[in-house]
Amino acid sequence: MSDESKMLSQLTTGKLLFTILMIGVAWLVLRWLRTLFNCLEHANPRLRFLARRVEPPLRILVWFIALLISLEVLAPSKDAFLAALGSAALAIALGAQDLIKNLIGGMVIVTDRPYQNGDLVKVGEASGEVEYIGLRSTKIITSDGVHVTVPNAEVLNRFTFNANGGVPECVATTALSVPHGADPELLLRVAREIAVSCPYTHLGHGIEVELDDSDPRLHTMKLNIRAYVYDHRYASAMQTDILRRTRRELIACGVLRNRDVQLSIPN
Repeated sequence: MSDESKMLSQLTTGKLLFTILMIGVAWLVLRWLRTLFNCLEHANPRLRFLARRVEPPLRILVWFIALLISLEVLAPSKDAFLAALGSAALAIALGAQDLIKNLIGGMVIVTDRPYQNGDLVKVGEASGEVEYIGLRSTKIITSDGVHVTVPNAEVLNRFTFNANGGVPECVATTALSVPHGADPELLLRVAREIAVSCPYTHLGHGIEVELDDSDPRLHTMKLNIRAYVYDHRYASAMQTDILRRTRRELIACGVLRNRDVQLSIPN
């Protein structure tokens, strides 16, 4: 009798029930941890990066412990366990290559941390806030509220852009078209004052204001205002506030009339 047949012959109802119980307990523990992290986020939104940083490795650890205990109970002997495990690994490697790539990608995300829960990222064609990092895929919610599932294997062969890198604040850029004849000193002074007084600005970082006149064929210049928003979830609100108040102030100064404006969203 082979080791696999011996292992199957010694399976009992009690062992199977114990394995199902272990899987259920692991699932309940993960649900409880998810609820705990959500409560911490609602209590203090700025703690969500610290609290959720440990969630992916903790989830992997819980599943690993549950799987290890279950296999220890099901295996009749060490040799039979290793033989069955080798056969299962070979079968999985041949029949589920994409799944293995995604699992490896999940381990890379947990260890290398190109992003974590709460980060504002762009992976391939998907961009938005990381909502969930699993063993197989990462779930991202876009600025339009659309949920996107990205296979973790994408991290292995695509560029990953992270706007905030584990902290709430990130750079938000607002661009406004202004006429060529406008006074540069006035433009820069007004733009900086507006950025400093914006309620969403993180004043612990620098504020950059510049004029872009790279294309002389155009009749307008680009006034760029770059400042850190204290939480990347309010980047659009910050850009809207800066754009609205800057344009209103420049109209009051006679620099603008009814001109088109352009709002740029950070990647």
